[in-house]
Amino acid sequence: MEKSSSGHSTRWNSYTLWIVILLLAIFTILGFLHDTLTRFDTTVMQHVWGIRSEWLTGFFIFITYVGSGYVSIPILILLGTYFLVNKKIKLALVLIFNLVGVRFANGLLKNGFDRTRPDDNPLLDVGGLSFPSGHAMNSAAFIGFLGYLVWTYLSKKGKQAGYVLVVAWSLVFLIGFSRVYIGVHFPSDVIAGFSAGGIWLILTLVLLKVFMPERGYQ
Repeated sequence: MEKSSSGHSTRWNSYTLWIVILLLAIFTILGFLHDTLTRFDTTVMQHVWGIRSEWLTGFFIFITYVGSGYVSIPILILLGTYFLVNKKIKLALVLIFNLVGVRFANGLLKNGFDRTRPDDNPLLDVGGLSFPSGHAMNSAAFIGFLGYLVWTYLSKKGKQAGYVLVVAWSLVFLIGFSRVYIGVHFPSDVIAGFSAGGIWLILTLVLLKVFMPERGYQ
């Protein structure tokens, strides 16, 4: 049984490494070949803006709000406090690392690439830089991690939990899509944000596995 668990862990480590390499390659291409992607960005944005309507605009403004720090930070505070009160200090620290760390990393990347936002048809007036999308990067890491925690919790209780991951990643996609719909990010910003956020999520899961092997993916 122990041998089987070791083999499963080895396969997971191998798959994880290849996923990180793939995500890093996507981010690198989008980051350093941005000028060659202008046509791609423009074409996608025009198609997305073509579906704009009053009710969709209201929906995606709400979705983009859900992906902001106004929602994620209070969730972090509430969950972090709950974990600390229940003496799950390591889990609280990993959760803090996940959100605070990814937001800090996103700031560093934005300052490094120093890319301006689209200036055509924005539905919201936002400041700051464009690449990579903070909403996409932060939600991929944070909502992805929350989804993982709920999924593992329900799975260990013998309950069906696959829908949790579907809901979590659907929300992540909608948050990223909302940034293009609203006109505050290029599609390449969002895809790069998903890639970087995915890498940060994997880093968080590795950290969880190291500090809390009983909760990490086995």
